[in-house]
Amino acid sequence: MLGFVWVAAFGRKEIYCQQRIVSILLLARVQTRKYFVCCQCLKEEWPKGSENQAEIVEESIKHAKDAIALDVKDGNSWYNLGNALLTSFFVSGAWDHSKLLQSLKAYQHAEKDQNMKDNPDLYFNCATVNKYLENYERALSGFEAAALKDPSLNATEEVHRMVNVLNKLETLLRGHAKSKRVAALTSSLSTVNLNSSYKRTSLDMLSDGLNKAVAIVGKVLFFVKHENVTPLYYLVCDSSQMCFVLSVYGMRSDAIKEEDQLMLLEPYYRYVDFAWKEKHYQFKSIRVDFVEQVVVNGKALSSLNAVRSSIYAQHKP
Repeated sequence: MLGFVWVAAFGRKEIYCQQRIVSILLLARVQTRKYFVCCQCLKEEWPKGSENQAEIVEESIKHAKDAIALDVKDGNSWYNLGNALLTSFFVSGAWDHSKLLQSLKAYQHAEKDQNMKDNPDLYFNCATVNKYLENYERALSGFEAAALKDPSLNATEEVHRMVNVLNKLETLLRGHAKSKRVAALTSSLSTVNLNSSYKRTSLDMLSDGLNKAVAIVGKVLFFVKHENVTPLYYLVCDSSQMCFVLSVYGMRSDAIKEEDQLMLLEPYYRYVDFAWKEKHYQFKSIRVDFVEQVVVNGKALSSLNAVRSSIYAQHKP
């Protein structure tokens, strides 16, 4: 079986083809076996034009679903559907999280097939989706499983990078949660004027998930440097001096700087709480996916601050 390990990268203004981009799931019907055999075809680059890219991926999704309809227990078909949906997420601009969730569900179906248990790429790709969804514990477990099945993957490095940034975030939060710098930086936040479309709220009033029609005002304490390209991590404190982790996707690294005043519109909030290798991680987190969600120092960010995601495949023969 050909293996494809999916990696997300970031480029400006368009989707770049790094190494070889996968034009996946060219499916051939094998009459004697009465199901689809998925022949994944590598091309040097996508056909020109984003519309063609999207059409190829959508056709791949359709073919994968057709294959599943013929044999709903075939894990390889579910795996291919997961890959196609993951590709679709990036090709369409990396904003539709429903595609990530559908991809994750497809991979989970694939895992039920005993024939897929030894496929390290399945675990790696599933972990990649969980990492992008910030399901940290599931991502770490998936990368660890992939590394055990195939040490040649960079899954162990993924675990190390994730643990390193989580440790850094936890250390910064513990060290600056009640510092004098926090009090000084947040003293003026209560006077910040909000757009009438949004109601001011504080971190402790947010619900898990998307919080519509509200805004959080905060100050950037630190830009957290780490080894991965995405997301960008910041340590931020709100007007009530509560510190949280801000993860930013699809944005230039110089769009937000330390000590900037931020207004986060309709924040996506979650409380991270899990243990890994006897280390307990616990912090509040807000996720930003679009430049339109952030106002910096009273000004909306320009579209020039946005970057688009690209995806490439590491081919394993």
